[in-house]
Amino acid sequence: MPNGLNNWTYKDVTRFLKESGFTFHHEKFGSHEAWVNEQTAAVVEVNFTHGSYPIRTLETMIRQSKMDKKVWRKWASR
Repeated sequence: MPNGLNNWTYKDVTRFLKESGFTFHHEKFGSHEAWVNEQTAAVVEVNFTHGSYPIRTLETMIRQSKMDKKVWRKWASR
């Protein structure tokens, strides 16, 4: 389970995105996927990885989601 912005895995990110109204849209180049929120027109590019994401990569996904970082942290702490 993630702790704040540390140790987020692909499974954690996709679960969070689903619970936040995002849906899988399509596969992109390599091992990337596009997740879309129709209401906010946000598109998050998620890279499938077997480990956890570096914080800067996760922060990029947070910016793409158009959601506050606090929402991601709160979800991780539940």
